[in-house]
Amino acid sequence: MRDIGLKAATRARVHVTDWRDSVLDGIKSRKDKGQGAIEYVGITILVVAIVALLLQTNLGGEIAGKFSEKIRSVLNGGGGGGGGGGGGQ
Repeated sequence: MRDIGLKAATRARVHVTDWRDSVLDGIKSRKDKGQGAIEYVGITILVVAIVALLLQTNLGGEIAGKFSEKIRSVLNGGGGGGGGGGGGQ
């Protein structure tokens, strides 16, 4: 009688484990199939639109100027910015 219960429990465990593994394999195989390419195209279109907008307005030149100013400030050793810390003596 105990052998029948043990065999039934073992078979049930094997079936549950196989089911779990097949479900997990299905989830893993669906992950990001084809979706990544569409997302890259969308991001690329968005970046191109932003760059085109900046090139048509004066805002692009202003942004470039601010970046250049900050880069020069860092390269020349200047703090260049609003940190408020510093130790008074």
